[in-house]
Amino acid sequence: MIKPPPEAALLAKAAAKGRKAAKRSQKAAAAAGPAAAAAAAVAVGGAAPRQYASPGGFVVLVGRNNKQNDILSHQIAKPGDVWMHVRGMPGSHTVIKVPTGQQPEQQDLQFAADLAAWFSKGREAGKVDVIVTRAEHLKKFKGAKPGQVVVSKEEANIVARPAESVAAGAPAA
Repeated sequence: MIKPPPEAALLAKAAAKGRKAAKRSQKAAAAAGPAAAAAAAVAVGGAAPRQYASPGGFVVLVGRNNKQNDILSHQIAKPGDVWMHVRGMPGSHTVIKVPTGQQPEQQDLQFAADLAAWFSKGREAGKVDVIVTRAEHLKKFKGAKPGQVVVSKEEANIVARPAESVAAGAPAA
């Protein structure tokens, strides 16, 4: 006669099924478009990513936690979008949504870099180095925790000043 599995194994199996279902719904939302992917980020991350408008009119999104950073970098960001993160310390992933055929100006990049610096552990520093690349150069390695990425090609570095960020003086829109 076959013994039934212990209660702990049943609970673990049910939790795994729930996680798989949540992943499937996130992928479906990402395929449906940025608004649906942002809704999935809200469901997983607890709140929508912070959203700002750059001086050139581009939408700048800033993740609130590691799960939301993961969704922002791998589902919401499209290949032509600009991705930023402070070098060598924990912080939010920052994405500039770039419409096809447009390029952000230096003032837009500096704006987003200052936001990335403000929402990082480098907030108290006078200057912080920020990595700039396109979202297409991000990869997630096997076994990575949420929010961990590998940058295959850095396009630029920007010296950001957290205190000059729009977030230093006002809450997100």
